[in-house]
Amino acid sequence: MNPNNNSLNRTYFIGGSPRIGKTTLAYALAEKIKGHVVSTDSIRSAAKKARLEKTGDLFRTNFYNNLSEEEWLERHLHHPEIAIDDQDKESAAFWTSIVSFCSTFCEDSAIHIVEGAHLAPSLVNSMENKPTHIIYVGNTSSDHFKFMVDYSRKNPERDWMAALNYNEERLKGMANLVRHMSLHFKSEAEKYGFKYYEISDDNFEKSISEIVETLTS
Repeated sequence: MNPNNNSLNRTYFIGGSPRIGKTTLAYALAEKIKGHVVSTDSIRSAAKKARLEKTGDLFRTNFYNNLSEEEWLERHLHHPEIAIDDQDKESAAFWTSIVSFCSTFCEDSAIHIVEGAHLAPSLVNSMENKPTHIIYVGNTSSDHFKFMVDYSRKNPERDWMAALNYNEERLKGMANLVRHMSLHFKSEAEKYGFKYYEISDDNFEKSISEIVETLTS
């Protein structure tokens, strides 16, 4: 990354597990500071489309679409560490695309907020020049499952799990993965000296507003 890219002073990284409120947080922050939100999912999709060979670490999560129901549940409910490792390897596979994308921020004067599960602390720490603002968020509550179910039922048009007709067992699997991935991000963030914030289900809006206030104070 260009060492003279001063846009990193106005760039925020928000990393963490899926299904915890990263996107909500990113847009709440964007509203407060008049920023522009970018998801690492979009960068990953572009990287995948550009790749002629649809194999390798970049396509690790695609593998889960072909698992039997029994295999899928086994990984998510009993061996989430495998899914977390696959996520980390996929993130590393297109990390250069994320860094290259951030390098283009010097071409404008906007405040950029990059959010996603692909902002692995080890990868961010490897950057020669890092954004000024780097935080990680998670939800390590063992009760997160019931809130995921409630959200999926009340907001089917905004929930990809509802669109894919996830049953209760699949939702339990995702909730278990979210908890363990949040613990993973928390541990990794602390290892590299990055801030970690817990997002509460019971006080979701308060958690979001408090994090935004901390980032902008």
